[in-house]
Amino acid sequence: MNLQKQLILNKFFLHLTGYTDFDILREDFNQTPEGFDATGNSYILHALLGKDVRFAEHDLKRYDEAIKGYEDKLKANRNETDFSLKYFQYFAILFTEYFFDKLSSNKLQLLSDLNAFTRQYCVSANLKAENFEENDLQKLAYWMATGSGKTILMHINYWQMMKYFSTWENIILITPNSGLSKQHFEEYRLSGIPCKQYNGSEESLKTREGEVLIIEVTKLTGEKKGEGVSIDVSYFSENNNLVFIDEGHKGQSSEEKTWKKLREALAKEGFIFEYSATFGQVIRKNASLLLSEYSKAIIFDYSYRYFYTDGYGKDFYSYNTAVQEYNEAQTNIVLTAGLLAFYEQLELFEKFREEFREYKIEKPLWIFVGSKVVGKNSTKDNIQQTSDVVNIILFLNRILSDSIWLQQQIEILLSGESGLIDGKGNDIFSERFQYIRGNRITAERLLTKVFNGSGSLDLFEIKNAEGEIALKAGNSEQFFGIINIGDVVGLKKKIKESLPGQEVKPENILKSQFDKINENNSPVNMLIGSKKFIEGWNSWRVSNMGLLNMGASEGPQIIQLFGRGVRLKGKNKSLKREETQRYEIKTLQTLSIFGVNANYIKAFLDNIENEIEMPEEVKIPIRFNRKENWDNKIFTFNTTRGYNFKEVLISLKYHPQIAQRIFIDLRPKVTVTSGMESAVAESQAEYVPENNPLIHPLFASFINWDKLFLSVNTFKIARGFFNLVVEKDVLKTIINANEYRLLFLNNQLERESFGLQKRLHQFGEIILKDYVNKFYADNEKKHLTRNLEAHLLQSSLYPDLFPEDNLLILKVPKGMVQEVLKLKDEMEKFYKHDVKRIPTIHFDKHLYSPIASFRKGSDFEEIKSIPVKLNKGETDFITHLRTFLLSKTEQLKDKEIFILRNLSKGKGIGFFIETASFYPDFILWIKQEKQQDIVFVDPKGILMLGNVNDEKVRFCTHTINEIQDSLRLKLKEEDNETILNLSAYILSVTPYFKVKSKFGNGNLTKREFKESHILFQEINQNYLNELFEGII
Repeated sequence: MNLQKQLILNKFFLHLTGYTDFDILREDFNQTPEGFDATGNSYILHALLGKDVRFAEHDLKRYDEAIKGYEDKLKANRNETDFSLKYFQYFAILFTEYFFDKLSSNKLQLLSDLNAFTRQYCVSANLKAENFEENDLQKLAYWMATGSGKTILMHINYWQMMKYFSTWENIILITPNSGLSKQHFEEYRLSGIPCKQYNGSEESLKTREGEVLIIEVTKLTGEKKGEGVSIDVSYFSENNNLVFIDEGHKGQSSEEKTWKKLREALAKEGFIFEYSATFGQVIRKNASLLLSEYSKAIIFDYSYRYFYTDGYGKDFYSYNTAVQEYNEAQTNIVLTAGLLAFYEQLELFEKFREEFREYKIEKPLWIFVGSKVVGKNSTKDNIQQTSDVVNIILFLNRILSDSIWLQQQIEILLSGESGLIDGKGNDIFSERFQYIRGNRITAERLLTKVFNGSGSLDLFEIKNAEGEIALKAGNSEQFFGIINIGDVVGLKKKIKESLPGQEVKPENILKSQFDKINENNSPVNMLIGSKKFIEGWNSWRVSNMGLLNMGASEGPQIIQLFGRGVRLKGKNKSLKREETQRYEIKTLQTLSIFGVNANYIKAFLDNIENEIEMPEEVKIPIRFNRKENWDNKIFTFNTTRGYNFKEVLISLKYHPQIAQRIFIDLRPKVTVTSGMESAVAESQAEYVPENNPLIHPLFASFINWDKLFLSVNTFKIARGFFNLVVEKDVLKTIINANEYRLLFLNNQLERESFGLQKRLHQFGEIILKDYVNKFYADNEKKHLTRNLEAHLLQSSLYPDLFPEDNLLILKVPKGMVQEVLKLKDEMEKFYKHDVKRIPTIHFDKHLYSPIASFRKGSDFEEIKSIPVKLNKGETDFITHLRTFLLSKTEQLKDKEIFILRNLSKGKGIGFFIETASFYPDFILWIKQEKQQDIVFVDPKGILMLGNVNDEKVRFCTHTINEIQDSLRLKLKEEDNETILNLSAYILSVTPYFKVKSKFGNGNLTKREFKESHILFQEINQNYLNELFEGII
């Protein structure tokens, strides 16, 4: 069953944004910059306005403004000035904002729109679905991967609901367990949302207006008998309850049905928000009962398949073998492999800690965890998991007391003679442990690194913590591990039976060691059987996961476990892993997974592959084209050694020429379209400086300069301008000099004092942020120009300009692997022709072949690559250029042409500027005997640039000329007679007729765009004639 296809409410909102499928929206917005520009509009809004959206434009702008308000509120309350919503969070909030706007203003029209779409969609998708009814509008559900920010979304949903429907008898958050309740309590407090936890007393059930009551579903009942902490749902007898549900599907089937009835009884006439990472597993399991309900409730789907494909979270690697059941020797081999994988991560973490600091990688942690919480009852599952834990203890005791045996196990693994093979007949460890293989490893070093020592295994029951046993090596003073299990008595008994003479000693002084695991200096490297991990414990450390007692039918629990294991902070808090071939980074951003028993890993993988089809890697060597003609013969650039603009202290100053570049148009625009032409109707055509309310005597007294000063400094920190000093008097000078242009309508000024002050603050904030941005950019570009040097490109000295290890890595769905391998056997095709079935491009003017490229179709979209494949605009440019150059053979006979698909920021050739980094997608060289023209070409959507004063546009029209003059002077000083000509162009992938009305003043001609070095990448390819003007 294709569940995504059945999500009618979600499809309705995709339809409103102009998309039929979320995969296409992903491709368009995954790389869109996060956040908002100086005018307060999001970059996503700019991109949306260039598409065929079905939102009314004025509604879309209102919703965008509301989303900015929610983001600002989060930033302020949580003191996270650098926080920005991810694109998928933005769309989830956008869809919800529309839903509540229409629900509150015209419910019947919303219902009619939904049903009209349902009828149309069911015909096109060949589905059967019931119409929406009014009670279907009482629930929204969010299918969100663990780690995708469900908590943030829940908080914004609270504010959205309070905005549109603020009167509720009770507001309740229902969680599956006390661990998550505590976590939510702390998160609500951080976001400034009033809340309280139910603690068993009737007094704790009483809430103030707007306050959220947090309670576990296990404490709800429909028929309370006697005393105890359970609550009869009739206590909340009021019909008007707002209910939030987090992960409501964690119990067994019989429990879930009961809990579902109780949850729904609470909000019979109210409203439900529900959040889960496991809707897919639950609905597939109970399709007849749940599909109809959730197809109308799931408003946003960002399940794990999207999360992973977008590059979020750690990658993962599982030790999967054809063996159905491990014998004792094989179990020891698998556990040793887990130990080696963890040791390798520890070694890499310590060696590269400083170099990789920007990736925010935490110290690795090895966990053993099952899909069930082990309690105190002697169930079959509890007995099995306890047995698994004892096997781990036996293994730990052996390696700590017998380093010779451990050394033998290591040698077996590294020699490729483990005896465990995959489905292709290869040793499952043959491609692992590359770093260890290159560095001699001894058992003694490994034991010291992982266990803080060696000798016997000592166990201590922490009496001041529930269910906690600490582990220590005999000759060490520090605990290296913790067992966290419900049935401590049963485990102690089993240990005594399995390890005669082994005693679990009481520890009466120390407090919980589990609570210290996330501390920076924690010596704990291992966590075994932790029910707290299942219950929502947050940790970024998990890097190695051993599976205990894993059943095939436990899909929701498995997805939850997995989701918590792959969480990653990422560079600049991006939450993303690096798409790199560098082994050290890949290893530290990969979750290694193995099962204590072979059937555990099989159950695990069966469930993960229901969520996402894991690709296989196919490596294709790149081949340099005509290397002898360009190597050490064409110029490239880099900054002087030691250059770091952040170390240059600058003070904000007023310069009229900067202020004159500020053009802020806050007027609503009405687009009048005729055929393919469009024009903009505006209510006020000219700017009258005397009408500026920021300097007008009647209004100026309403400006709160302290508040503006704080806003600008918050903006400065959020943008990373740490070396910029801002003084309040300079801000006043910028505003009062009145050299900028601020366009608005009189009716945009509120008449009452509070509204007027708020609007004036908004005007002032927009002007000052834009000025700060431009001032910082000018200074950064000035210093960059001084510190750039030109050098001849030598492939051996600039390996970062080419794919790592000179390999193109294709990540191919399993269904296509055989076809790709067959093509790989005919390798020469990649270096002579385009291979459409992969797809890749061969272009002899490109420095190397092949280049992974875009091709329309779901099969091709599933093929990923490192380096990242060309998008549609980039692919069109390369194919257009190839055709164009073939048509200009005569004009180019005395010139050599070379082109390079540039790599990403930090690797390729570019000009890093905090305010407007210019890392063009392509670098084009036109080489003659004494002259080199270098053209930087960047195909992209341009609506988010706003106008021709954008810093990226100014880079193409002004900064590139300043860099050219500086480099020419330096070459002259080096007695190099080469004439170096630099130019830069932005190629708009959005057609002119869609851009014209929404860019700048709405009336720029194509010639005016061209003067700003913006060309339109249209079908007739005439833009290439304009690009090459003056060169050929």
